[in-house]
Amino acid sequence: MGMAPRHPLGHLLALDRPGVRVRTLVQLRWAAIGGQLAALLTVGLWMGFPIPWAPTLAAVGASVSLNLGLQFLYRRRDRLDGGSALFHLGFDLAQLSVLLFLTGGLANPFAILLVVPVTISASFLSARATVLLVSFALLILVLLWRWSLPLPWTAEGLDLPETYRLGILLAIALGMIFLSLYAWQVSHEARRRQAALVATQAALERESRMGALGSLAAAAAHELGGPLGTITLIARDLEDSLRADPLLGPDVQLLAQEVRRCREILAGIAARAEAEDPFPELPLPALLHEVVEPFEPTRVPVDIQVMWEPGGGPVVTRSPELLHGLHNLLSNALRHARGRVKLEAGETTHEIFVAVRDDGPGFSPDVLPRLGEPFLGPSFSRSGSTGLGIFIATTLLERTGGRLTFSNLPEGGARVEIRWPRSDIEGATQSRAEKELQ
Repeated sequence: MGMAPRHPLGHLLALDRPGVRVRTLVQLRWAAIGGQLAALLTVGLWMGFPIPWAPTLAAVGASVSLNLGLQFLYRRRDRLDGGSALFHLGFDLAQLSVLLFLTGGLANPFAILLVVPVTISASFLSARATVLLVSFALLILVLLWRWSLPLPWTAEGLDLPETYRLGILLAIALGMIFLSLYAWQVSHEARRRQAALVATQAALERESRMGALGSLAAAAAHELGGPLGTITLIARDLEDSLRADPLLGPDVQLLAQEVRRCREILAGIAARAEAEDPFPELPLPALLHEVVEPFEPTRVPVDIQVMWEPGGGPVVTRSPELLHGLHNLLSNALRHARGRVKLEAGETTHEIFVAVRDDGPGFSPDVLPRLGEPFLGPSFSRSGSTGLGIFIATTLLERTGGRLTFSNLPEGGARVEIRWPRSDIEGATQSRAEKELQ
């Protein structure tokens, strides 16, 4: 009962989408059942048109039975996998086609509802499942166009011209295909963006954990300092008392030596951890050197060009978003560069900017307008990159207030520029100093 049973079609079709929640499918089917009963009662009882009650109510009853079975076999939060969901949507198409066959076929205005199961499939299932369901729906359209009982009407009946009925078939078929393509594209983009955002969050959490390790190391070093100080005092007393002892003297001296070594190790850990504080403020040129350091040595040298004197530059916050975003952009430039990469930084009265330039082939013109979106596909570069790295960098740097611009250089190569308003990128220390000067 805890896990939703898998339908055998799921393995056969190898559907790669997460399926649909049982709760969603049940609610949609109850809405369809209510609409079908309302339409039948209105047309048959209130308007007085002849309805074949036994078969139509049997078709509605089949949907009721299936929905009750779903509620009994599954929990509301369970999901139907691709094959099972496809089976249920195919049943809905078949059940609706039976009702339409009994009540006029394509002459029935409610024939447009055939597009609903197809649209649901395009929103939740794979492209393969949607193609199968669309093919089934098109087959149903053709069958209803050729064979159906008369539309419930007056004694004289309503005989629509063949050409008009063919037009209805084409209109519903085209609407079905268009809506399924549109819904699948929108849901596919949403799934890709969600996956990319998950990857972005994972990268950011990794950076945060690395910073937290430094803080934890510093705390552990300080906490261990107290007990180790006591051990040091005792070791010194033992060393003074037993140094001349031929049996215990060497052991006591070794103990004192190891205690001093432990103190040196803890002092070094504390110093490194404090130097690697996760969110210190430091000059922007120093941060750029930190971004470049993991890539050295590399086959392609990285030139850092800044407009400030050594030791100068605006003070910025060393946040995980800023570090990881610049790291991704530099990594992408190094991967495509032929012989050199430049990391430039400067400032204006109101903005601070950083630019990454390389001498590689540049961005492809067809993907240049879409850079910053997730999963651009293998056309992004000759190496088959998907563009996820640039999407992560864009997302992280925009969190810091930056705005990215992608372009190709006239002499060849790519350029990515990030610009921040000074108030967004500068650290609190420098901001306070500027306010005091004002």
